[in-house]
Amino acid sequence: MVIGRRTNVRFSVRSSQTYLPEEVGVMAKKRGKLYMFSALDYFIMSSGGYPWHRIPHDVVVGRVGYDNFLVLMAIRDRVSVIDANKTLVAVHQTDVDGNLAGHRGKYAGFNMRQFGRSFNFRGGMTSSAQYETKFTDASNTSIKIEKRPKKTKSKGRRNANVSSPKDQPNINHLSWL
Repeated sequence: MVIGRRTNVRFSVRSSQTYLPEEVGVMAKKRGKLYMFSALDYFIMSSGGYPWHRIPHDVVVGRVGYDNFLVLMAIRDRVSVIDANKTLVAVHQTDVDGNLAGHRGKYAGFNMRQFGRSFNFRGGMTSSAQYETKFTDASNTSIKIEKRPKKTKSKGRRNANVSSPKDQPNINHLSWL
């Protein structure tokens, strides 16, 4: 499962400006801002590679917690999760309505009630992914997937990196990338 966050770029409906594909990355770098650390905006997965049977049928896509729940369930079912933030730019044209539409309104907390009190969204953020992508060349045309060291808290040091072979998920099904 490949996941990532979006880059917000202010957009005016009054403006009829369009962008060519090769301009999007430059525009995002100049005018954009990587969105909230806890929000995920894209999920790419192979068919049959996700435990959909573990997702409650009565949750709402786009509401608080749905994105983090998807990632957390994947990690718990030992699905390889790859953070592509460093190599994939997903631009979101932010207009006057702004962000957080799923956080407002009568049903904003619906998903969180469905997931229950024990659900901790922090276990399903991009930083929770076992792998991350990185460019391998100066022209940013080749990408590699690297194992992300598991972060744990240890005495005297915050977030020391440790990794053991038994903690490593099976990456064999990633051949479709």
